[in-house]
Amino acid sequence: MRNMADTLGKRVKYVVVLTKADKNVKSASKTNQGSVSKQVLTKLREAMNENGVGKAPILLTSAETKLGRDDIWRYMRLAAEV
Repeated sequence: MRNMADTLGKRVKYVVVLTKADKNVKSASKTNQGSVSKQVLTKLREAMNENGVGKAPILLTSAETKLGRDDIWRYMRLAAEV
């Protein structure tokens, strides 16, 4: 597998989006909208480092609880301005 950073170039900014964060908790609510285990985050960071995108932010999202929705829009607005 080729390095993602080499394939797309240095100008490209990455944001890793993890979906369905509400599925990792028994009953998602406004106070407990979702989570990801430390093991998953550790493995994800390792894979990101191997592919040259280790500094990219990781966003947790959930359509059900709206977790991460504003963050995704913020990044999309920033990308549109470039």
